[in-house]
Parts: sequence; C-alpha cells; structure tokens
Amino acid sequence: MSKILTVTIPSYNTEKYIDECLPYLIDERIISDIEILIVSDGSKDNTVSVAQKWADKYPDSIRVIDKENGGHGSTINRGILEATGKYFKVVDGDDWVVTENFVKLVEFLKKSDVDLINNPYFEHDEVTAEKKLMMELKIPANHIMDHEEIIGEIKIPPMHTITYRTSILKDNDIKIDEKMFYVDVEYICYPLPFVKKSVYLDYPVYVYRTNSGTQSMAIGNMVKNRTMHLKMTKHIWNFIKNLPENISESVKKVLIQRFSELIIAQYVINLSITQKMDRKQETEKFTKYLISEQILDVPEVLKLSKSLIQSNGKNIVLAVKIRNILQNNKLWRKVERHLLNSIKKMRK
Repeated sequence: MSKILTVTIPSYNTEKYIDECLPYLIDERIISDIEILIVSDGSKDNTVSVAQKWADKYPDSIRVIDKENGGHGSTINRGILEATGKYFKVVDGDDWVVTENFVKLVEFLKKSDVDLINNPYFEHDEVTAEKKLMMELKIPANHIMDHEEIIGEIKIPPMHTITYRTSILKDNDIKIDEKMFYVDVEYICYPLPFVKKSVYLDYPVYVYRTNSGTQSMAIGNMVKNRTMHLKMTKHIWNFIKNLPENISESVKKVLIQRFSELIIAQYVINLSITQKMDRKQETEKFTKYLISEQILDVPEVLKLSKSLIQSNGKNIVLAVKIRNILQNNKLWRKVERHLLNSIKKMRK
C-alpha cells in the first residue's frame, strides 16, 4: 500500500460542491499520505472537469474516475477496487471534513494497526445552518480494543463515522448493491464479521449535510424509492441468516438490532404511502414476509419491531400521520432525533 488513507468521494452532479469539499481534505501536512478518488457516477454536469482541475494540481494524491451511472454503491465498489491506501474512508461529494481533525486521523493511522476506526461526526442542517455533534460515546478513546468488547456501545453507526482497513474490504470481497439507495447499511454491516480490532477516536472528522430536501432519506423520496429500501432490508436479513457460526454473539446482536430498525423504517415508509390500497397491500405483504421469516421468534429483535409485526403497523398509524405533517418543523426534527436515539439504545 503506497498511501496511508484512500478517501473515495462518490460524486453525481456535485459540480457546485467539489470546490467546497476538496479544500477541507487537502493539508500540506498529510497530502502526500492520502489518496483521493473522485468517482463520478455518470455525472451530467461539470463534475468531472471541476474535479480534474484539482487532480491536475495534486497529481500524486488526487485521481478522477469517470464511470457509467450505477448508483452510490457502485462508486464505493469502484473506490474499494482502485484503493491503494492502507485504510479506506468514504466522504460524499456534497459533504466535507473538519480539516484539523482529519489531519489528526491520518496521523493516528500512520502509527496504528487496527481494522475499524470510529469517530463522532457533525450533522449540518442545510436550512437552519445548525451543527450538531453525533456519535459522541462514553467509551475509552484512542485505545485499540477487541471489537466485540465495544460493539455494544458503538452498535451499527452511520457510515460517516467509519474508516476501514482496506484489506478488510478487499480480501473479503465486500461488494454492495448497485443502482440502489440505502446501501450505506450494507457498507457498514457486511465487513463486521471480519473486524477484530477497533478503536474509538473522540474527535469529529466528518460533516454530514442534512435537510437538503433532495436526500434519499426525505420521507417523500423514501416512499418513492420504497422498493429499494425493502430490497436492502431483505438483503441485510439474508446476510444475518448466513453469518458464520463462529461469529461473536455481541456482533450478531447489534446486526439484528440494526435490522430491527430497518423493520421500523419500512413500516413508517409503507404507512406513508398516499394511495390507500397500495398502503394496505404493501404493509400486509411486508408483515407476511416477516412472519414467514419467523422474525417474532428471534430474541434479539427489538420489542417495538415485534409489536409492529403483531399489529401490522396499526399501533403507529397516528404517529406516522403526525410525523408526516410536522416533518419540516424545526422543533419536531429535534423530537424525532431524540426518539431515534432512544430506539438505538433499546436492547429488546
């Protein structure tokens, strides 16, 4: 490996963000230690030409890859394939990093040998310009540990927190779905059975842009793309069912908990469908699938998820209606964030 860290930047029509994102990653103290792969996913704007200007300026550290459109997952897969760094991180083209802390991360990686690194991150609200610190954990920082010892606290974090050892991805042929949204869950989950050592660093590196209105996580977009979310949810369950027998119980538990959260999300999506008949049919079909997979008999599945299966989602119909009315309200977003964090703390 010729570089310490490969940063893959998935980019689709991010022309207006490239010049914002790149300067935060470039620092003379570490520029020679990193490789930045700007992977254009069949962009139709000037993403490639804007990115190429940066590659021309830093030819030893920045490379532009222009590929056919294949979705977010395809850009990550291509990044893994092309990576030459010992470690691997994804920074989406419309997000950025905290430069000083990014430098600290690279300096840490230079002298460390670990499979998985987690950092807190910031959520930047595009509407209010508020910045909120996420994934701040009360576990030992800067201390490399057996992953199963601390996974119960870290659980399955957003991909913004994660830096992988590249060999974990390459040697185990980690590939995520293409031409689909929501594949960040696969990127987080699929390598976990191979992670032995991990570390939590207590300084935020990533800044994630939220509430832009165009993101796949906006409820209107989630309803539109609901078949993709359902497909990904089923893929995660198939992954869990086929875990090797020697996987640690702590790793299996958090994977099932993440699947439980996907169950909750799918019910919220289905119950947000405008057309009454489609809403009814798709919700019932999802419930039948979960029952046929005997999810109710899995002890690690969250109680809330089981109650949704047992009621066919009826126990949250009113809550979903209220949520969809208030989703753009600033106060509601804070309440919802608190509720989501509470769910993540649940065990059963």
